[in-house]
Amino acid sequence: VYSPRVDPCSAAFDTPSSAVATAAPDRTMVDLLGACLRDEMQRQPQMVVFGQDVADMADSKQMDALTGKGGVFKVTHGLQRTFGDARVFNAPLSEANIVGRAIGMAMRGIRPVIEIQFFDYIWPAMMHIRSEMALLRWRSANGWTCPLVMRVPYGGYLKGGGVFHSQTGESIFTHMPGLRVVMPSTALDANGLLRTAMRCDDPVLFLEHKHLYRQTYNRAAYPGPDHCIPFGKAAQRLVGQDVTLITYGALVKRSMDAAAQAKGQGVTVDLLDLRSLSPYDWSAIVASVRKTGKALVVHEETRSWGFGAEIAARIGEELFEELDGPVRRLASADTFVGYHPDLEAAILPQTDDVLQAILALAAY
Repeated sequence: VYSPRVDPCSAAFDTPSSAVATAAPDRTMVDLLGACLRDEMQRQPQMVVFGQDVADMADSKQMDALTGKGGVFKVTHGLQRTFGDARVFNAPLSEANIVGRAIGMAMRGIRPVIEIQFFDYIWPAMMHIRSEMALLRWRSANGWTCPLVMRVPYGGYLKGGGVFHSQTGESIFTHMPGLRVVMPSTALDANGLLRTAMRCDDPVLFLEHKHLYRQTYNRAAYPGPDHCIPFGKAAQRLVGQDVTLITYGALVKRSMDAAAQAKGQGVTVDLLDLRSLSPYDWSAIVASVRKTGKALVVHEETRSWGFGAEIAARIGEELFEELDGPVRRLASADTFVGYHPDLEAAILPQTDDVLQAILALAAY
């Protein structure tokens, strides 16, 4: 199902920031994602980057006259100038075209890093992703491989994104054996996890939460060209004794803010940021639940059939005797993200929602 040659969960991918880099100024998630792409394109000459509007410009003859685009969020800005048209180029407005082309390239030894402009637009490529990309290694008995990275801006909390720019659905992809699914919450994690993804031997869905791209609270210094973070290794953001809170993506900061308020009321939270969803860090969840006896899963995806359902079910199945209360979930309403900011705020979990869930579970 996965590569027997490269294990992205191993200690080989646990390389911290370089000492030299720690003196550098803090940079946003967009900056550190772009820096990682630049590093790896220099390291891997077979790597190509393409997607809708990812190049600086369609006509490279205009390079001297124009600043260039480099993606709608500017993550790939400047890559075409550095590496040329053959390695960084725009694709047609067709997600099936982008993914299908990347699969063929990956099978031939090229290392594609593709961008789906918004997660909401990924669905035309589902046939390729499910029945070709994720399945290829298994159905060929490891005779064929498909190492590629799909970078996908994801999620809501931007106010006004509406039904075509704010949707979620990570659990749909964690259902696919053969596909790795990752979602960082900080700039440093985004840099390290993307580098691991680009050195992985399996296809990776790399979800980049749009709300986190330019936040000031999650910035970090450039960590150097070899900083990697293993898949399946959660980050412990807070240490507490009363409630285990398991989350990822944009809900990490809201959960930390809620936990700070709960602490003022005498409740401490053990907070895990999963970072990668397939695989996820079960051992960290086990250790935390054994300590607190209570578990709350918080995520942006809809509550019904969401990613938290699997975590909650497994805790109930394997850690039942460790529990002092029901496993609880907090997630978005079972609907689409509304266009109006008031509707979006009502649909998506907010800091106060997390606080009330923490206090209710602690009091059980």
